[in-house]
Amino acid sequence: MTTSTPQRRARRHGFTLFEMVVVVAIFVLLAGGVYSVVNAAIRATAVLADENLQSQRRNAFVGLLRRTFHNLPSTARITGGIRTIDGKGAPEIVLRDSPGVFAWGHGTASAGTVMLSAVPRLGGGMQFSVLMLPSSLGEAELRDAVEKGKWLRLMPDLREARWRFYDETQQDWVEQWEEARGRPPLVELTFTELGEEVPRTYMFWIPPVKEYQPPAQPPEGAPPPPEPPPPTP
Repeated sequence: MTTSTPQRRARRHGFTLFEMVVVVAIFVLLAGGVYSVVNAAIRATAVLADENLQSQRRNAFVGLLRRTFHNLPSTARITGGIRTIDGKGAPEIVLRDSPGVFAWGHGTASAGTVMLSAVPRLGGGMQFSVLMLPSSLGEAELRDAVEKGKWLRLMPDLREARWRFYDETQQDWVEQWEEARGRPPLVELTFTELGEEVPRTYMFWIPPVKEYQPPAQPPEGAPPPPEPPPPTP
């Protein structure tokens, strides 16, 4: 009958190098799997948050334009087209004599010139921005103010944009609108965001301005209208 020494019993209950390598490999695989799942969840959450932020920014921008066009005062004059900024074409709408339009943070309503343009941005692409200017500027001063003015960013990260105006006389859409035509009944905005291929199109209604017409005068020599009968007691 043989007896085991304490040194042999200790060796029998220990872990071999191969077993330790297998345990470490299993732990690395589990840790890698957990990291992949967590990393994918974090990326998906970040993408979803960016999409929600972009959607909220887009809806706020479109809602602002809709309220602005719908509530234009009767004195507002509209022009639109393509303006060259930094050697690139910038679609824009210019609102003149429109008190209260984009007058954030001002104690009194603004009655100057408001320019809403898709200006080029650093790194490529463009962004919708608004610029408020005095109405007394000449053409040269206006060009200098457009190039050096402080634009307020409203909608960033755009790839392209376009304004169109509905001409009732031609029954068609035009991309250039002069002040002599009056006010267009409809304005269409189309833009494509960075990372997208399908453009988005929005249409805005502009309330018409009715010109004052004096009451019609009776023809010369016509009898005067009869007087109303006296009230009965």
